[in-house]
Amino acid sequence: MKKSPMKLESSQTISGVDFENYFQPGSLKEALEIKAEYGRDITIAAGTTDLFVAYYERLHTIKNWLDLSKIDELKYIKFSEKNVKIGAMTTHLALKESEELKGKFPVLQAAAADVGSPQIRSRGTIGGNIATSSPSGDLLTPLLSYQARFKLETAGKSRWAAAEEFFTGPKQNIMGPKEILTEIEVPLPKNDSSGYWIKIGRRKALVISTLNFSLVLEFNKEKISRAGLAMGSAAPTPVRLKKIEEMLVGKSLDELDHRKLGEEVKKQIAPIDDVRGTKEYREDVAFETMINALEDIESRRG
Repeated sequence: MKKSPMKLESSQTISGVDFENYFQPGSLKEALEIKAEYGRDITIAAGTTDLFVAYYERLHTIKNWLDLSKIDELKYIKFSEKNVKIGAMTTHLALKESEELKGKFPVLQAAAADVGSPQIRSRGTIGGNIATSSPSGDLLTPLLSYQARFKLETAGKSRWAAAEEFFTGPKQNIMGPKEILTEIEVPLPKNDSSGYWIKIGRRKALVISTLNFSLVLEFNKEKISRAGLAMGSAAPTPVRLKKIEEMLVGKSLDELDHRKLGEEVKKQIAPIDDVRGTKEYREDVAFETMINALEDIESRRG
């Protein structure tokens, strides 16, 4: 019998190597104290859906772990008259199943429903998606469109950062070495609103975005009073396209030149070539997606 040319070796290159410290605090206060002590020398674990992929076969290189999964005080969706506040450890599944979120923030809810698979949605968290800061992060473009801001805490103080100021590069952000992202705040739309979300990839499930697109329009009667347009996998960070937003505000839907706006989107993004698509492909998709988004919103509003 002919032998298979495949080597029957374990895929694990390291065996018997372990971490030094594993912390699983039950309160935010404890977690902040641990982070204050270790700073950048400790790795935060939320749902670990990104972390385990990023460190596949080299988990042994993480010496110190800070597991936030037992901190129930970071798992909530709370609505007020002005905003919604979401705990950083709230899962994508909880966002997907929130009827109130669907009614007030349908674009964010739709993005949560598109994350990974049921298993990933049940473990992955909104805070983890933000802190990973991938240019293709599913929830990041809706959060930009809705003008979200993030609460960053240390053992001694806290601060708020606007979503558009948070991301600084591919998987990079402004968080300090002793800070933990604890809460997301999103203002309620002031007027009647409509939105559009799409995630484009090479397959229908478990896909990393070739491009994702979020558009939120608020209306005062028939005129657009506010626009939030953001795209992922179209620049080194998820990006809010403010120049296009300005072109939309003050106009009614039937006054918009869809193709011109599509061309402007192509000019404003800076995609790259990678295994999921070329720069030119992403530009063409962005052009078509802008047109489709405006047509879809216009048809739904009659």
